[in-house]
Amino acid sequence: MKRVWISRKFSYIYEASPSTNLAFFMQSLYAHSIGYMIGNASLSHRLGGLYCLYCLYETQPFKPPFRIYLSIGELKKLTNLVVDAKGKGLKVVSPLIRRMLEKNMFLFGSVEINEGSVTETVNQLTELQNARIQAAYKKLLANTRMEHFLHMDLLVRISTKPTGP
Repeated sequence: MKRVWISRKFSYIYEASPSTNLAFFMQSLYAHSIGYMIGNASLSHRLGGLYCLYCLYETQPFKPPFRIYLSIGELKKLTNLVVDAKGKGLKVVSPLIRRMLEKNMFLFGSVEINEGSVTETVNQLTELQNARIQAAYKKLLANTRMEHFLHMDLLVRISTKPTGP
């Protein structure tokens, strides 16, 4: 089984992705990995969270790729992780973070989110986006010539139907 996972290069994790709300799906995966990365566990667990975060970004099937939302507090903890890794003589962490920054993988923000509030935040953003789309749709199609013809056609069809047997 391990051989299959290695051959798929971590992509099996996306097999169960939903058909809608992909941003929420990706940010939930990222948030889970970030939780391991910034937690108080051992250095190896935190580095595992960082590696998982990197793999999630690199193997995602979405184009353009969803960027990793990182708050200021999480950025500070990521910096501490790099310092801890350097202190232990691990030289691969700094180049990995540099590569992630060069590839513009992060979307920096000031709001600290955890897995519980991710749902609420994404739902609010989705509602706002849907409201904007509905407003644009109404503005685009309101009182247009096309709508006039549709209504006329409907009136013609209604008035030409025979009534009763």
